[in-house]
Amino acid sequence: MSKYMLLLEMNLIPFVQHLDNELELQTKDWSVDYFLANQSECASVLENTDVLQEIPLLNDAPLHHFQDGQLVRFHGMLQDMHDPEFFYKTYEVEDKQTGEKSTKSGMYSDGARCENHQRIIFESKSNDTCERFTWIVVSTPGLNDWAKENSKVDAKSINFGEANTSECAKRSLDSETEPMDCSEPVKKKEKVSNGESSSGPSQVQKDSAPRLLSKDHLLNLPIPNQDGKTCIIKLYEDLPYKLNQVIDVVGFISLDPNLSQIHDAENMADDLENQTHHPPASLVPRLHAVKVFRSKNKFISDTQEIFSTAERVRGDLRLVLSQILFGDELAADYLICHLISSVYLRKDYLCLGAYTLNITNFPMQYTNFSKDLYEILKQLIPKSHFLDVTLDNLNEMSFLPKKDYECNRLTSGLLQLSDNTHLVLDESCLTAGQVTANGRSNHQTITDLINLQKLSYDFKFYKMEYDTDIPVLILSEYKSFIPCQHQIRIQPDPETVNVYPQVLEAAKLYLKDENRLNSIRSYISTLKTAKFELTDETSAIIQDDYVKLRQEDKNFSVDNLHSLMVLSRLMSLSHGMDKLTPEIWKRSLAMEMERKNRLKKP
Repeated sequence: MSKYMLLLEMNLIPFVQHLDNELELQTKDWSVDYFLANQSECASVLENTDVLQEIPLLNDAPLHHFQDGQLVRFHGMLQDMHDPEFFYKTYEVEDKQTGEKSTKSGMYSDGARCENHQRIIFESKSNDTCERFTWIVVSTPGLNDWAKENSKVDAKSINFGEANTSECAKRSLDSETEPMDCSEPVKKKEKVSNGESSSGPSQVQKDSAPRLLSKDHLLNLPIPNQDGKTCIIKLYEDLPYKLNQVIDVVGFISLDPNLSQIHDAENMADDLENQTHHPPASLVPRLHAVKVFRSKNKFISDTQEIFSTAERVRGDLRLVLSQILFGDELAADYLICHLISSVYLRKDYLCLGAYTLNITNFPMQYTNFSKDLYEILKQLIPKSHFLDVTLDNLNEMSFLPKKDYECNRLTSGLLQLSDNTHLVLDESCLTAGQVTANGRSNHQTITDLINLQKLSYDFKFYKMEYDTDIPVLILSEYKSFIPCQHQIRIQPDPETVNVYPQVLEAAKLYLKDENRLNSIRSYISTLKTAKFELTDETSAIIQDDYVKLRQEDKNFSVDNLHSLMVLSRLMSLSHGMDKLTPEIWKRSLAMEMERKNRLKKP
């Protein structure tokens, strides 16, 4: 067998071609010129998953650990899409001394550049102007620490203060000026007596001295995050991605300090859009993409493998959750169904699969119960966010993204989240008081999210609906003021209540076992995507039971039936079954009977 036949079977031909052509650089040493000269070979190398893992991850380290022009990877959520921009794909330069002309590439670079002894011939007919796309990608909101990927970063650094002598150099914007927040922040800064909020940039008072936008405005993170990053992604092809999808971008990072000097500082106070779209590179780097792909949850395993161990893993999870829920096994069953739920069908206004849960009646002497429960859940699910639903937060926070026309960008809101980000709402500190117009709007937003799994983004002159898949768990002393179809009233075990602090510590210790914990993580993540069938036998049983239920309770509606079918589907999956059996259907009916009977108790 020849060398190339053997290597063809091993799928190593691209690497051998590298060696044969003396292209021995590793990805960490690739430059833009190298990539352009060997584009097809480099693209083949980047198809290898192991190679991608070796590329330094921008999420991991401060920007000064990276070098301008370095090949890096960024993991985040697509937060906004800006208008396309024009750039020189190729352009002509002339040597000032000899008059010799040559052509340069403008690909994977922020602007046309030349050496000190050259000049760009802007009027040249050889210049090729093309269009590229601009995305804003932010650190994935709510991503829990254990789910974050770590990679090795070469300890390189770049001095953002160095001046560049290219023709692009202008005066710096990093002068000592007063920061100004013109955004619609997650939590509003001001309250207006008529209940309407200030509209951000339109309220800015312009004075003679130039003023810069705040860091929070430029980063535009849906959920405040001290370690969060924002990247401006430049793309050279139109790709079929949508807002709020989680993606990985491989590209050449641009940290040129001249990116902060594009516009004259004296005009910046009057041009909020320029400030927003051209933030300092030391805060918001640019990434010129060479590869974009959907991020995968590493804990999603083979479905059949998870089914084979489902009973054992479910037993471990049920044991932990029932103890955290004061010994209530029924509440634990419902919480398991909630954790593995996800939308599987959308048709018109019908949305099936989401299973919002309202847990009530927990002993109020344990004031930290909500946070204790959340800390346990954070260890099990990759993405989550805990929100204190207080009167102030309801009235002052901005839940929905809003279009800021003066800055020409989509200002994020708290609920601009990627699919399968679990939202935990704690109403235990909610008090009576005046709800403002913004509070009522936020209440309606949460209601629409729960009932329709849709959010209407505010574009001022119109609204645009976006589909979501955000599981919502509500913790409240009594029935939530947010409409929720599935309320489970905890029935605390007195013995567990008496020793609850010890029970909590025991549950945490139980999850210290790494194999057990990872099994539960894979169980939850995989079952969210598992396929499910409804057999003819079970369909007939459901139809007969629906008639009986209607006869017993005329208020039992089609919506109630849909909810019961979703519960039975989740119960089946939780036990490792991809088909609904009559036994699971009857068990789901019994669960619902007990849940409703508890609600009748005083």
